[in-house]
Amino acid sequence: MAKIATVSMESDPRNKGANLAKMKAFACDAARQGADLVLFPEESLTGVGTEGMYMVCGDDKRYICEVAEHVPAGPSTQELMELAREQGIYICWGMAERDEDRSDVTYNTMVLVGPEGYVGKYRKVHLPLCERLLHYPGRDGYKVFDTSIGKVGIEICYDICFPEVARSLALQGAQIILSQTGWPNLTGKEDDPDHLVVDVFHRARANENMVVVVSSNLSGKNFNGCSAIYGPTAGQVFASTGPDESMVVADVDVAGEIERARTFSMGGSNLVKDRKPGTYRALSEDSPYCPEFGASVCS
Repeated sequence: MAKIATVSMESDPRNKGANLAKMKAFACDAARQGADLVLFPEESLTGVGTEGMYMVCGDDKRYICEVAEHVPAGPSTQELMELAREQGIYICWGMAERDEDRSDVTYNTMVLVGPEGYVGKYRKVHLPLCERLLHYPGRDGYKVFDTSIGKVGIEICYDICFPEVARSLALQGAQIILSQTGWPNLTGKEDDPDHLVVDVFHRARANENMVVVVSSNLSGKNFNGCSAIYGPTAGQVFASTGPDESMVVADVDVAGEIERARTFSMGGSNLVKDRKPGTYRALSEDSPYCPEFGASVCS
């Protein structure tokens, strides 16, 4: 049994220190409630910029370059790593990461630390809209990490729209997929199409891979909130926040729920076991739209 917390958080696009303090407060609250893991949204530490992903300005790029840090050597990762040790909890958050060799190159990165220290990181591969003008895409593959609550895979926002990403994580044995987002809601209404579509994507990735999916989204102006914990059986939502800044915690029998889904769901069909990889060869061919980013890069 794992106790999982997910946060809808408003991130200040110009105040990394305030964001870090808020994240630490949420993490301590999650630990007080007995949580084993707490998930924060995309770029929750450093912010997504004042213009979001629909526009970009030079000041946003300059600020991101200024506040980006190396991972895991940077001060924020070290501080959250120490907090994770003290509180006995896994903490996963998003931030701008500075390239090891070039100060002008940054990545949209997801970092996971825990009681044992630094666990790992993932650099976002799929960059939508103007985000590709701020960051470089990751080229290190899709990552699954061993933790005390099971095998954890991680992906970021737009990645959830591509079923190959979550399937790659599931085939590496991921039992829990952490999906942090900065998903927009430009109308401010709960029936906003963008609000509805991200829920559909998360449900689909959980159900088609029969795994637990945990989403954490930014809240506040132009963002959706509504973070949630999805189960591997169709229709399962263990907990969800509203659109405003908040946190929910849920007990999840991760291994048990996956076993039940793959044994009894859909009449006993196991959607991972019943794959026929040899019939999907087109999936491994280079894309004519992005030939330099072939299948071998992130396999």
